Amino acid sequence: MLTWIDNVVIVLAVAGVLAVGYYFSKSITDMESYYLANRSLPWSLVVGTLMASWYGGVGVIGTVGYASVFGLAAWFIWSIGAHAVRFPLALWVGPKIHIRTDVTIPDVMQKTYGKFAAVMASVLLFVYCAQIGEITATGFVGEAAWGIDKMVIGIIVVVITIALTCLGGLMGVAVTDMIFFLFMVVSVSLVFPQLFQSVGGLEGIRAATAANPAYMHPVAGMAPTKALMLVILCINVYADPTFYQRFSASNSVKTGRRAMLTCFCLWMGFDIVTILAGVVVHIARPGVQPELAYIQMVLEHLPVGVRALFIIGLLGAIISTLDSYYLIGGTTLAKDLYGRIFAGDSVSDKRLVNLSRVGSCILGLIGVVFAYHFKLVYDAIAFMSSLWMSTVFVAVLTALMYKGKKTPMAGILSMITGCAAFAYLQYHPITISESIGTLEPLLVALPLSLLAYLAGNMIGSDINEGSTKIQG
Repeated sequence: MLTWIDNVVIVLAVAGVLAVGYYFSKSITDMESYYLANRSLPWSLVVGTLMASWYGGVGVIGTVGYASVFGLAAWFIWSIGAHAVRFPLALWVGPKIHIRTDVTIPDVMQKTYGKFAAVMASVLLFVYCAQIGEITATGFVGEAAWGIDKMVIGIIVVVITIALTCLGGLMGVAVTDMIFFLFMVVSVSLVFPQLFQSVGGLEGIRAATAANPAYMHPVAGMAPTKALMLVILCINVYADPTFYQRFSASNSVKTGRRAMLTCFCLWMGFDIVTILAGVVVHIARPGVQPELAYIQMVLEHLPVGVRALFIIGLLGAIISTLDSYYLIGGTTLAKDLYGRIFAGDSVSDKRLVNLSRVGSCILGLIGVVFAYHFKLVYDAIAFMSSLWMSTVFVAVLTALMYKGKKTPMAGILSMITGCAAFAYLQYHPITISESIGTLEPLLVALPLSLLAYLAGNMIGSDINEGSTKIQG
């Protein structure tokens, strides 16, 4: 539990980041400045905001939880795969995205598949941006640090997130992400040596897990169906809206590429810390909720005042991810739904910015209502990512990367089929066997989405041939 000194430090930190958001609110004049920071982000801010946004509470607390349950398989199957697939993003995809005139993913969808497909993608994107897994993580922080109800801490974090998003736009989000990024890395890394030595280091870990060799095996600790789902989810980043926004907002192609490559090194190193922390929790607190046990163990090892920095790092990681997606989701509601359906090009930038802020509030409400239905943090994020990937991934990736014929029916059938298959298997799970596990909906929905795309591509003609080809 935190003391009053820790709480004062936390309150001062929150006031500080809100002041930063307020400062940058003065520079917001239109959607370009609100959503893309006038395409002026330098290397340092791109690194900080990518690192913080793609890590978040899921990357810290969720990784600890998965490592505690599945052992080293969490590292070899998820961490290595998730980061390795980002090399092509940095080297080839990102530079081409930077020069596109499309502002959002639904913009790309409309140019390729028409208005109806764009509206469908907008609805799914808005839901995806709720990022309920991050709010799930707040419940463990609140219980361990203050002993308060998870709904209370969830509401507090969402309110702070909405305030930061609405005040400063992308520039405010990027600067506060950088601050939270530093708190997160420093605080989590600072306490790791103490936790590691508390179980006897590597020798203690080997001795404690000797009776369960699968736990320290690269892949044996995880059911094959879950492992395959996580491998496929690794490539979900190619349809992740925050990547396209950050790369488009960087001040040059070179800046975005260098930032991605820098983040790769940071992600891999930081994952070693969180994975091993999960192994320590597995040994020291068997049978206890791992995410909660991790935070409790850290607070026990830190002195007064420093514990506050750790909590700021965790909550900051959560907020830095949420504000990124709330910014995108709010813009999706304003520009891609309201603007596309009701107003067209006639809606003013001021109205779009205000509607984007309303969208952020709606996303916060969705997150608080649905976040605590999941036992593990990664279960929540896997659900949202699987839904998004099952429905939109094929259509988005082909729109951006495929240079051949692309018909409106292809995009529409792909999204409808993927969504229907995912929904059916999510609520009617199929257990293959005890050793293999339950059939993950993504493993069926994604191939069906691709098949539907291929079938739909034989119906009709390309509505805008060549207009969505990525420029070389």
